[in-house]
Amino acid sequence: MIPEQLSAERLKLRPFTPADGKSVFDYWNSDADWARFNKSVPDEYSEVDAEKFVADLVLRDRESQPNWALVIDGRVIGVVSLTFEQDHRIAVIGYGIHGALRGQGLSGEAVKTVIDGAFRSYSMLQKIRAHTDSRNTGSIRVLEKLGFKREGILRSNQFVKGELTDEAIYGVLRKEWSD
Repeated sequence: MIPEQLSAERLKLRPFTPADGKSVFDYWNSDADWARFNKSVPDEYSEVDAEKFVADLVLRDRESQPNWALVIDGRVIGVVSLTFEQDHRIAVIGYGIHGALRGQGLSGEAVKTVIDGAFRSYSMLQKIRAHTDSRNTGSIRVLEKLGFKREGILRSNQFVKGELTDEAIYGVLRKEWSD
């Protein structure tokens, strides 16, 4: 199993705790881009929504859906999660970071740390996939810098805040990651 605690150069990755709800509310409530590109964030995001989100992460089975709080100076500033499919042969990665910290390479650092850990921990894992709103150029940049390849666009595939949007699919294979 992938470790619960991971360390990157500038941040720590650890399991969420129920006490993290306030931090999650503070950074997502003030981040228009997070709400814009995340179909699961309601328009009126409340502290209760943040507490429910964190509670869901805390209760997830770490074997099939591990997730990490991204922490700098004791403060939660983001999330990375994996969902394993097909007997741990494929995983889907998701991530988000506070808007004020974007553009500093922290998302890429966190995602790289999780992918390294996943490929080390699961010898049968052959591919990691990511799905993103095709308008989310920042997220696409993170994936491409890490070596993910665009596998396709699912046209008009999701409703985000009442708008039908395209979904970009990216993937990286184990053999590409270790090359």
